[in-house]
Amino acid sequence: MRGMNSESVDLIYLDPPFNSKANYAAPIGSLAAGAEFKDTWTLSDVDIAWLDLIEAKHPALNRVIQAALNNSDKSYLIYMAVRLLEMKRILKPTGSIYLHCDPTMSHYLKLVMDAVFGRGIIATR
Repeated sequence: MRGMNSESVDLIYLDPPFNSKANYAAPIGSLAAGAEFKDTWTLSDVDIAWLDLIEAKHPALNRVIQAALNNSDKSYLIYMAVRLLEMKRILKPTGSIYLHCDPTMSHYLKLVMDAVFGRGIIATR
């Protein structure tokens, strides 16, 4: 996304990991056999420079992240926040963003979206 022009995208659909705290592997015999995905998060999974950027330039977003109850959730929120900040940059003022999530982190992601895009701008369903 960093190579994309600012305010150049009309629509973003985001289907990120859900922070399910589980590891997934494709079944043996399937076309994807051997593929694995880890949906558990630790502070070692994120670049500490990301948190420094959020602390320095986005205090409301930093407060949301710091409100998370454990380091796994904080790590996940840092991962998501950095990407959402970049998506805000590339999204046109008239653009739309759709974020698919489950109840695991939806409450935190709503607060992150409010901190990034502005409170009341985002509709949830």
